[in-house]
Amino acid sequence: MRILTILLLTFSALVVGILVFAPQVPILVREGFPSEVWGGPGRYARVDGVQRENAERGRALPAAAQSRFEDTGGRAMLVDQGGKLIFESYGQGFEPTVRLNSFSLVKSLVGALVIRALADGRIASLDDPLALYLGPDAPNISILDALTMTSGLLYDGEPPKSVDDAGFSPFGPLARLHVFGTKAVLPDLTIDPAARGDFAYQSVNTALLGAVLEVAYDQPLAQLLSVLIWKPAGATDADWLVHARNDSVSAYCCLYARPTDWLHVGRYLLDNGTPEAPFLPDDLWRDFIRPDLAASVRQQGTYGWHLRHDVLDRKGETLAGPFAYFMGHGGQMLYLLPDSDMVVVRFGERLQLLHSTLYELAPPT
Repeated sequence: MRILTILLLTFSALVVGILVFAPQVPILVREGFPSEVWGGPGRYARVDGVQRENAERGRALPAAAQSRFEDTGGRAMLVDQGGKLIFESYGQGFEPTVRLNSFSLVKSLVGALVIRALADGRIASLDDPLALYLGPDAPNISILDALTMTSGLLYDGEPPKSVDDAGFSPFGPLARLHVFGTKAVLPDLTIDPAARGDFAYQSVNTALLGAVLEVAYDQPLAQLLSVLIWKPAGATDADWLVHARNDSVSAYCCLYARPTDWLHVGRYLLDNGTPEAPFLPDDLWRDFIRPDLAASVRQQGTYGWHLRHDVLDRKGETLAGPFAYFMGHGGQMLYLLPDSDMVVVRFGERLQLLHSTLYELAPPT
C-alpha cells in the first residue's frame, strides 16, 4: 500500500509538472501529429476558393516516372505544361478529390505573400525590423532575415538548436509555438550572433512572417491567401490548421487541399498571375521565382525567399534550365520550371530524388 501511494504521488507530481511547465504536451498527445489526409483532429480556418469541376484528366506517367512514384509511396503526381494537364497519377486508395496535407509547402506561399506585400506597399522594405510590425517583444531581426531563414533565432533558456525543426521536442519551443501560436513564444525569442547569417530551417521564421502579414494587411492570413493567390489561381476551398490555443493559422504547415489546387497555384505563380493582373511586378517575380544566381550556387541548390532553387543541367536531357520548388515534410513537392513552361506536383510517403523525378518526365534528346 505504501509503495502504491508513493507511485500515485509521483505520478500526480509528474502530471502537475507537465501541466505547469509544458502545458502543450497533453494537447499534442490528444491531437497527435497532423494527419496526411484531410479529416484529422484540430481546428481549421477556411481558405475560400472557387467552384471547379475535375473534368480535365492527364495521361499516365512515363514508365520510369511511374515506377519511381510507386517505389517512394506516391500519393499523387500531376504535370502541367503550357497550362494543360498532361500527366496524372494517383497511389492506391487515392483519387483526384483527396485533400492532402501541404506540410511545409505552404511556407513558400507565405513567402510569396511577403513579396506581394512589398509590391503593394504594405511592407516598406525587406530590411524592415520585425519590431516595426510586431512590437518591442519581436526579436531584433529583419523581414529578410526571416524570409531567407538566416535569422539565427534562439529560444531563451533552450539549447541552440531547439528552435530548428530538426530539434523538435514535445517539451520544446516549437511545440509551444504549434499549440499556443506566435505571441506565446515571441517574448522569449533571442538571437545567436554566431548563427546569424547562416541558413537554419526554422518554422518559427514563417510564423513570424505570417504575423507580420496579418498586421500589414489587417486581415487574417487565411483570408489573405484566399484573396491574393488561392482564388485568382482557380483553386477550390481548402482548410488551414489553426493553433490549438490561438485563432491564427499555423503559417508554416498544414494546408489541406487537392493536388489539382496546388497545380493551379503553381501555374499562377509561374505565369506571374495574368497579363491583365500580374501577381508581382516583373522584377520582383524574377527575384522570387528565377533569381540571378551563380551556376555553382544553383548546382548545389540554395534557399531563396522562402522557396528553393536548383538547375537541370544534365547533358542529353530534354528538360533543362533553372527551376524553383516548394518542399514539404515527407515528400510534398511543387516544381516551377520556367524554361519548360512546366509545373509538377508530387505528394507521397517519402521524398523522390529531386532531379530524377523531373528528368523521367521527358525522354532524352
